Amino acid sequence: MKKVWVRSVIAFSLLLLLYASTIGAAGAVNAVVVSDVKGLRDYVPGSHSFTHGDTLKVYVEMQDVNHYGFVSVDFFFIIEDPKGHVVATDSTHVEHRNYRDSDIYVEYAKEIPDWWLDGKYKLGIYAYDRVDDIKTREAVRKIESNRSSVEELIEHEEFELGDVVTKSLADSSKEKRDIVFFVLPEAIEEIERVGVVIPGPSKPEEVARPIFTVTSVGIDKFKVKPGEPVSISVTVKNMGIEGTEKVTVVLNGEEEAEESVTLAHMESKTLIFHVKKDVPGTYKVTIPGSDIVRLFFVEEGKSQGATNSTLSTSKVSAAVEASSPVVIPPIPPVAIIISIAVAIAIILLRFRFLG
Repeated sequence: MKKVWVRSVIAFSLLLLLYASTIGAAGAVNAVVVSDVKGLRDYVPGSHSFTHGDTLKVYVEMQDVNHYGFVSVDFFFIIEDPKGHVVATDSTHVEHRNYRDSDIYVEYAKEIPDWWLDGKYKLGIYAYDRVDDIKTREAVRKIESNRSSVEELIEHEEFELGDVVTKSLADSSKEKRDIVFFVLPEAIEEIERVGVVIPGPSKPEEVARPIFTVTSVGIDKFKVKPGEPVSISVTVKNMGIEGTEKVTVVLNGEEEAEESVTLAHMESKTLIFHVKKDVPGTYKVTIPGSDIVRLFFVEEGKSQGATNSTLSTSKVSAAVEASSPVVIPPIPPVAIIISIAVAIAIILLRFRFLG
């Protein structure tokens, strides 16, 4: 009878361990509205407000999808209009061999057509990690343990050497992320006009001073709660000789943040400013020397930093971010489940033998 109990405990523990090996296969999905993407985690945050004819760009990253050098991920994009109707569906597939990177990214772009309504839109992002981790692990082990007879693997196994082993979408690990953006009405479209950039001389010797031009301004959030940070990206280009100028961010006519930048002839650079506002209302973002205007709204609600309301300026928030304490990462779910399985097995065995 004791043998039956032992076998039952072992079987139960193995089931828990098997479940632990299958969860967490796909990492979290990070999605950000951007104005430019240069590489993995190298992008410029953009505005969440658009007009007809603009192009929505979203940086989408999925983490921990490398399985023994195999990567196979499907991305699906679904856009719903202010009435809840689906107005666009797109998809893309990423598959490659790569032992270096555990994370991947894609850039999703969608032009805003003229027939779309004004208002709030939702972009649903679905990411599926298609690699069959168990079969891939078995394939790798067979290859590693049969290096002297690789020909037999090629001739007799059902899988093809070097091919990624995938699962169906229904069986794949899935992650979902929603992003909200806005198509602006004509009145705000006129306010958020993009200034015309007049090109300068092509040779630095034709001018005797730096000529800095603001080429783009973006914000990462259209609506925020009191105390919630907003990232403002400002791209400047020097059309004259090498020099240093100050770039200033102005909110509702008052200077909010300033930073000096040095650029060579025809060089560009994007500066990121972080601002927080506790008072609900509409905030107009302008840059002196440019007629580009951006808007964001602080909604009514409880402040996100009520206990630290004095630290609401961009310079102080940057200092807080730089000195923030190290956060101890949470215990992985797999480790918790393994610990529970071992504990249950020990308790049941001890109870049986003592009884």
